[in-house]
Amino acid sequence: MKKILLSVITLLMIFIFVAKVNAEEKVPVYMFTKEGCSACEAAFDYFDELESENPDLFELVVFEVFDSEWNVNNEDLKDLLIAVYEEFNEDTSKAATPTIIIGDYHTIGLPQDTSIVKDAIVEVKDNKEQKDVVKKLAKELKMDINILKKDDTNNSSKDTKSNTDIIIVIGIFIILIGGLLGLVVVSKK
Repeated sequence: MKKILLSVITLLMIFIFVAKVNAEEKVPVYMFTKEGCSACEAAFDYFDELESENPDLFELVVFEVFDSEWNVNNEDLKDLLIAVYEEFNEDTSKAATPTIIIGDYHTIGLPQDTSIVKDAIVEVKDNKEQKDVVKKLAKELKMDINILKKDDTNNSSKDTKSNTDIIIVIGIFIILIGGLLGLVVVSKK
């Protein structure tokens, strides 16, 4: 009986370890935008397509800095955008949207060759040492990125996927425990 119980506990621990290792973090892709920006819409379309092809590759974090008249929506976002431009030695007086930051890669506007963007995401995912410039700057400015990011009503599919993953993991746990308990009962007979 003790051997079976020890085997059950060992299997559960292995399962939990494997599940945790396989749950890779998505690469944050930060995009500073302006309300009504057509270039931003093109970037959104690109990232939607890229996400449909690679659902676990990245998470788009949107900061809507300006309204449609180029008025600042949030002073903290403006300060963060200026800090990003300064970090990359860009002219802060020429801030434009979309400004996209992936790790320590940045681009102002979506490049013609969008494979550059995907390559930057893959490089950050493969290179855990890659620094997250936006996160670093936000920390230095004592800002919470989660509060600043734009709420996206289109994230409901992501939430559903996340909930589905949780249900699948719980289901596997229940089946695993049920099967192991069945083995215990059968072995007692």
